Amino acid sequence: MEKELEQLNLSSNESKIYLCLLKRGESSTGPIIKETGIANSRVYESLNSLVKKGLVTYRIQKRGKFFHAADPSRFLENEKEKLKKIESIVPQLKEIQDKGEKETNTSVYEGFEGFKTAFKKIIDDCPRNETICILGFSEQQYASESLRVFLTNVNLKSAKKRQKLKFILDESVRNTFGRDREKEKNNEVRYMPKGYTSPAAIDIFQDYVYIFLWEEKPFVFMIKNEKIAESFKQYFNLLWKIAKK
Repeated sequence: MEKELEQLNLSSNESKIYLCLLKRGESSTGPIIKETGIANSRVYESLNSLVKKGLVTYRIQKRGKFFHAADPSRFLENEKEKLKKIESIVPQLKEIQDKGEKETNTSVYEGFEGFKTAFKKIIDDCPRNETICILGFSEQQYASESLRVFLTNVNLKSAKKRQKLKFILDESVRNTFGRDREKEKNNEVRYMPKGYTSPAAIDIFQDYVYIFLWEEKPFVFMIKNEKIAESFKQYFNLLWKIAKK
């Protein structure tokens, strides 16, 4: 039984003394020392600890202190008190966790099928009426008819969720891809001055950043991190002020 009591946060000496008192009912320190074989100083130390835990009580007589083991149900009461304390601090710990640095998740999508999957994820994960900030490709990438058709279809799906798209595009695509986007509802398009080129497209919303590379083998890199997304949003907003309608 001593081992079981040790699992309830009692030391070996405390377990022996508690069991001794349960058997004897009440005792001074002399019989406890004799029965348990624990040194005098250790007995007093363990008794004081048991008293603090509410597992032993005592009364004072002319012959000294007489100790008595509390009802074993006290162990249940102690555990209930611990549980209440844990329940009271868990919300505070969660609040600290939420304020801490968020975990970073990343994904890589390769090939045209991966490219399509990444765009579908954006539409699916972005809530209704949420804004997606988009730094578009340069003219060379939009020369691909398959890319233009695909992006048009994707934007139609986005419109069904009433997602707002804010585009910053290269001036060179104003009469092609830019004109297509301007015609679509909920879109707002601005253009960077001549000379601006971007081999990659970047989509930003909530905690997500998607970086698209349209090459012979398309490639998409996704980052989910609040701080990183916020820094990209600040960069986008800076370019948005520079860009013109």
